[in-house]
Amino acid sequence: MGMAETGHFHAGFEFRLTMRQRRLRVLTMFVILLIGAMVAVGVRHPFFRSAGSPGVRALAREAVMARRSGRPATAKAERARRAAAVRVAFIGAYWSLCFMLSGSLLILAWLDVREIRRGLMEAQRAVMRDGPFVCSPSPPRDSRDG
Repeated sequence: MGMAETGHFHAGFEFRLTMRQRRLRVLTMFVILLIGAMVAVGVRHPFFRSAGSPGVRALAREAVMARRSGRPATAKAERARRAAAVRVAFIGAYWSLCFMLSGSLLILAWLDVREIRRGLMEAQRAVMRDGPFVCSPSPPRDSRDG
């Protein structure tokens, strides 16, 4: 009777999730969902897709040209230029945050692998401490099994 025939197999140790592994995996899932939501909003929302209203763009361009030529821009054009600069800064910060969250996934994965390795080392120490396994000879194979 093999393992498949009896339906169960019990090892001397079990690999269950530690609280730290569970916490890391929940945090990883939260970060993945947050990145997914941020990408969905960033791709679909008109604030991120368009360059703003054509009137504001024209005023901002007028303010930039006035600054380059050394003459003062109108108050309305200067306000439009600052609004465009804030928009660009916000979009840049938004996507930078998204990329930093993606980078944090690498750190979370490394921490999870480190925790798994720690568990494996503990299991190996337990095996070495308990001594070698005593293997019973396997039953003779029937020629009809293949």
